[in-house]
Amino acid sequence: MSESDFIKHPLIKQNTIEKRLYQETIIGTAIRWNTLVVLPTGVGKTVLAVLAAAYQLKKLPTSKCIILAPTKPLVLQHIKTFSDFMDIPEDQLIVITGETPPQKRQLLWKQFTVAFMTPQVLQNDLLAGRYSLEDVSLLVFDEAHRAIGDYAYVFIANQYRKQAQTQLVLALTASPGSEIEKIREIVANLGIVNIELRTRESPDVAPYLPPVDFEWQELKLPAEFLEVGKALRRAIKERLIPLKEAGFVNSSDPRNVSVRHLLQTQREIQRQILSNTPPPSHLFQLVSHCAAIIRLYHCVELLETQGVSALQRYFEGLEKEAKRGKASKAVQGVVQDSNVIEAQSQVLKLAAKGVEHPKLDELVKIVKQQLAKSPNSRIMIFTRFRDTANLLESTLSSSTNSRPIRFVGQATRAGDRGLTQKEQGEILQLFREGTYNILVATSVGEEGLDIQECDLVIFYEAVPSAVRLIQRRGRTARTHPGRVIVLVAMGTRDQGYYWASIHREAKMKELLKEMNKLSRDVERERKQSTLKDFIKPKSLDQCSEATDEIRIIVDNRELRSGITKALKELEVEINAETLEVADYILSDRVAVEAKTADDFAQSIIDKRLFQQLGPLKDSFDIPLLLIIGPNLYGSSGINPAAVRGAISAVITTFNVPVINVKTPDEAAALMFAIARQEQSSRKMALSIRGKKPVLSTTALQEFIVAGFPGVNTTLAKRLLAKFGSITNLANANVEELSGVHGVGKIKAQVIRDTLDAQYEPEE
Repeated sequence: MSESDFIKHPLIKQNTIEKRLYQETIIGTAIRWNTLVVLPTGVGKTVLAVLAAAYQLKKLPTSKCIILAPTKPLVLQHIKTFSDFMDIPEDQLIVITGETPPQKRQLLWKQFTVAFMTPQVLQNDLLAGRYSLEDVSLLVFDEAHRAIGDYAYVFIANQYRKQAQTQLVLALTASPGSEIEKIREIVANLGIVNIELRTRESPDVAPYLPPVDFEWQELKLPAEFLEVGKALRRAIKERLIPLKEAGFVNSSDPRNVSVRHLLQTQREIQRQILSNTPPPSHLFQLVSHCAAIIRLYHCVELLETQGVSALQRYFEGLEKEAKRGKASKAVQGVVQDSNVIEAQSQVLKLAAKGVEHPKLDELVKIVKQQLAKSPNSRIMIFTRFRDTANLLESTLSSSTNSRPIRFVGQATRAGDRGLTQKEQGEILQLFREGTYNILVATSVGEEGLDIQECDLVIFYEAVPSAVRLIQRRGRTARTHPGRVIVLVAMGTRDQGYYWASIHREAKMKELLKEMNKLSRDVERERKQSTLKDFIKPKSLDQCSEATDEIRIIVDNRELRSGITKALKELEVEINAETLEVADYILSDRVAVEAKTADDFAQSIIDKRLFQQLGPLKDSFDIPLLLIIGPNLYGSSGINPAAVRGAISAVITTFNVPVINVKTPDEAAALMFAIARQEQSSRKMALSIRGKKPVLSTTALQEFIVAGFPGVNTTLAKRLLAKFGSITNLANANVEELSGVHGVGKIKAQVIRDTLDAQYEPEE
């Protein structure tokens, strides 16, 4: 290739980025409009981020760019790509994750040009007010299909719209989903006004992607499996009959009632229980039937899509749960059901004979054929369940030339230890090097990790999601031809899931084409006034005496709560501290203990409630207990009389007002109104201290030292134990302070700076 075949730009290293028409076309609009790019895996989504960053930094040299990705491994992958392509000093490219201490993040923020971050960290820092997005000229959202609901991307995008002087959003994904509501939500949440869609078949992309052979192999279940399934379905039908007689389902045939319908039915029955005093006793039995049926459906799914071993382990788990004494009636009923006992007996006989799902033999056959044809192949097998991953790894280990390794997430489940990020990285490196040639992965292998391109991808079971289908398929055929094989058990959910994913992918493409025509309307919709506009800008900023920003002190543990996010949306200045008393401090007089309805009920049971309210009452003139939830008297199953009794005690014994609101937004609006009244109308100061009771000398010393930035009571005790007095502590240098466990040089410098700073009274 000649130099003319590469992109030339002052901030792009020479001869590193090949010219591709689709990239140039996409970036041409992406630098003008907030753009959602839907692009197949392996054709350079990150390169688009590099090009957009180069454009913005050339135009605005003093600005910053932020690249967000859901996981640390993906963050590290992005910084490597930028280092390979961008011609800027490497110390201007920095990684900021949860492992970076908050004080260091504040320092780093002043120094970088391009930051690579996980969204949760950025959200927490914005909530705590550690820095703003004022100078950020480009914000990249990788895996943008996550920008729905309460995910951190949503909050960050909203803050970016409010704070940044020059704004540009680039959202990247291989698939945003197949539901119009979800796509609209992503577009609205990120402020998207343009959509660029490309598929493997797009004329400008196809030349750069090799073909992928996509096939599905139908397998017939053995007759013994069908007999086990009949016994399980009899158990299901016996429980569907009373649900049908009560009018909650339309059929007693297991084939006509879905798990989703059962979950909706369960919620409806629970609603009826809570709305009747006393509730009809038969409703409790119907709730138990729903829970039992859901477990039995899972048994059927394990049998039909995974096999004997998976179902046998599930039966064993149910028996252990039933023997623990606190098992639900649903579990006890399933274990004692004669039909289930019959099914379990048949499964034990099949296990004794060594019978497994026909998929297992077919999988071994496919793998052997691939490795015989191409010994250096890399193969990736996806399965939904960890137990199955263990079985596949064990089975394939005995095959010639097979070197499989299990690849799962970080969580430990039912005694099955997960993999740390370090262990995941080591496995992927060994897979690249060829130490392992088969990766047996659960859903953790679908996105967010830099995985070696595979020659063959096998779905051990079908998936109903278009997003997951595209992500799994994207592990092959990036630089050379690849194969994808889906194993499908005939007459089972496998078939339904397979066709659902195919139809949803086709639907997604059609929806995106239509959305591209309508996307510019989103910007106008987003600018329409909302309730929050009336709460803050019009009622506060236009009030002559309300010229100062409203501040609320928030306990660090509440930073991720919906209340804190809603307060930030109201443009409240959040000061994050480690609070021993209260969750939110609104002024020197007013503090709030906030609980969800469920947490309130649990705090009654474990007696935390009154232990927390005593210090709250002693410390503030106006303590408030705020309970968030639409169903205060029934959300947790505790007797409503007990809830009323606890509320009565809070009001009469502790003299603490109790306020119940339905949502975190309502809670935030109420706290905002109180804080505004206190800080604007009454000119009340905001203090972390409140009204403290008379303290002993020791307690008073701890209280004073705990007032230093970043110092809690535990750290205050360590500092006082080290230096013996506040005077000695005040005379200590940074090196001496940092010698105390838990302080560190950055925190020590902050303490020293606080002690040395000249007092300047605030007007």
